[in-house]
Amino acid sequence: MNSKERVLTALRGEQPDRVPFVEGQVDPPIQRALVGKDEFLPEQLNQIMGLDNLIVDLTPPIFGEYEEHDGINFVARPLIHSRDDLGIMNFPDPDDAALYVPGEALIARNKANYAVAAKMRLGVSPMLISLGLDGFSYALADDPGLIGTVLGRYADWSIAVIRHLNDLGVDYIWTFDDMAYKTGPMFSPKTLKRVLMPHMERVAHAIKATGLPWIFHSDGDLMLLLDDLLTLGFDALHPLEPGPMDIEAVKRDYGDRLCLVGNIDLHYTLTLGTPEEVDAEVKQRIETIGVGGGYMISSANSITSYCKIENVRAM
Repeated sequence: MNSKERVLTALRGEQPDRVPFVEGQVDPPIQRALVGKDEFLPEQLNQIMGLDNLIVDLTPPIFGEYEEHDGINFVARPLIHSRDDLGIMNFPDPDDAALYVPGEALIARNKANYAVAAKMRLGVSPMLISLGLDGFSYALADDPGLIGTVLGRYADWSIAVIRHLNDLGVDYIWTFDDMAYKTGPMFSPKTLKRVLMPHMERVAHAIKATGLPWIFHSDGDLMLLLDDLLTLGFDALHPLEPGPMDIEAVKRDYGDRLCLVGNIDLHYTLTLGTPEEVDAEVKQRIETIGVGGGYMISSANSITSYCKIENVRAM
């Protein structure tokens, strides 16, 4: 099998020739350190890391003030505080061919070899960041319609982009919408169902219409929300953060309907551990969760700038 075949086999819940290795993001400082130069093609990083996938980034803008740390931009302050701020929600034209040119070039070079993912969002995570968690919480009590408006605009944009994905030629969709802390969800199951799911379901319907496999990402402990989220129809769950999520229990209870992706500990093993500890953890996941198929190795978040280079190589 080549990398593309390997990933698609795992996403079907089947057993590939080996457990695939995929990532949704590798921070630029790690990329440069691994490749040894500032300018390179994404597939050159794949060759060094052994990754089986590539990413076409089609995530929407987040409306906030940014600050840079270690060469990476983070949202420091949300910019949507009330309905008066909705005018700043300007998105790239989803029907502009220029939006898809970088992805087309990447796919033209690599489609025969690597599984190419469209990196997207259902809209929950950018809504939470653009409002801020405080702003979201106040709006939930005082003006839940504001949440619906912001999330609805994100959902509308994602749906418009999804209509282009089959023409673009991606192999699967990977949505990133953090909804939980290590201790549990950021909101109640009632809020999920009443306020958020109607818009999430619209995006899910568009994704399913493409026929493409779909990985759903959220950090933290999702267990209180998982059964409701599964009604969206995604094929795989990432990143199964160690501690909050018991991957062996998830494999036992949901492995017949979900491909599991991730669970290699970011904060302890990849950041504070040794290469030997990384090696042991990866092999343990392959030998337990990989049995019978439906599993892909990945970090339990992403390859962040504070990971040890020697640990990333060991992975």
